[in-house]
Amino acid sequence: MKLIRFSSAESTTPQFGVVVREKAISFAVLQNKAGNSSAFLADSRSYLSNLPDSEQVAKELLSWAETHLENFAKSECHPLDEVHLWEPVDVTALFDFGLTPQHLKNSAETLMKYEKDNPQTAPLLQAFAKAILAPKPTPAPGRPVPLSYYKCNMNTIVGNDIVVPWPAYTSRLDIEPELAVVYGNERQPVAGFCIFNDISARDVQATEFIGGFCLTKDMAKGNQLGPYLVTLDEVGDPYNLEVTVLVDGQVKYRGSTSEISHKAEDIFAWLTFIAPPKPGSVMGFGTIPGCTGCDFDDFLDPGAEVQITIERLGTLKCSFGKPAGKLLPSRWPVREQLKPYHE
Repeated sequence: MKLIRFSSAESTTPQFGVVVREKAISFAVLQNKAGNSSAFLADSRSYLSNLPDSEQVAKELLSWAETHLENFAKSECHPLDEVHLWEPVDVTALFDFGLTPQHLKNSAETLMKYEKDNPQTAPLLQAFAKAILAPKPTPAPGRPVPLSYYKCNMNTIVGNDIVVPWPAYTSRLDIEPELAVVYGNERQPVAGFCIFNDISARDVQATEFIGGFCLTKDMAKGNQLGPYLVTLDEVGDPYNLEVTVLVDGQVKYRGSTSEISHKAEDIFAWLTFIAPPKPGSVMGFGTIPGCTGCDFDDFLDPGAEVQITIERLGTLKCSFGKPAGKLLPSRWPVREQLKPYHE
């Protein structure tokens, strides 16, 4: 089942609904048609708080809709390409874990290429790279495996098919395709999975290893989720999915979720040890290796159109806007494609 939050030409307010044969239908409309009302489906938070019962109710309505789709008016049943898909749940917290060591290693090598002569940042990057490769100690009895994460800016969360404004302070804007899990509740922790695109400014990243990734990660519209919340029965094995990234219609990167080192249960155990997560908490596992510019020192340009596809989860789209004015001086050499914005 593919759950969505969407708006249409008739209403710009996000509606909680489901995908039925490539059509977006709100649960409010669906329940009215089916004559079956449940408070569990009032919105995404109610749905997540009432799992697993709410999932069963939603699936029964989906089954009914699939056999009665002809009964819906055009204003009640919208083609997916005619609606805006918001982030699929009303997010209560967003965590980004670093559970893909190969990407971390690749990124450290690219950053070090440009920071090797900097006495402030080079030692930090060397220590970071060493920590990635070092064996992890066994946790003490009663203590879950510790997993590092970054707390994302809640003001920058967006959904599908958006334009990311190019920040004035970077000349190396990058994507970070990730698998994300959505937390339900204690009875059913895994509500489902979606795609997470963690936009990153690479040429300022090394300066923020101490103090937090503010400029690096927290730019406007920098945390993209979608296009759907896909329930586990449709995902299959979330840790064995192919990842493909198209840039301007051409395949740019390929990867796999099999590179992820820990599972959702490990994430939940660690977060619960600190403070129990709430329904609607979203956790990214880490950037898929081989699917970013930082993995190869091969970055995207202003105006680039990006499509991130994860097998069974759909395609998340975005584009990079062109800088609104002159860019600030970069810490790294300016690429040829960015020189017009520095003159």
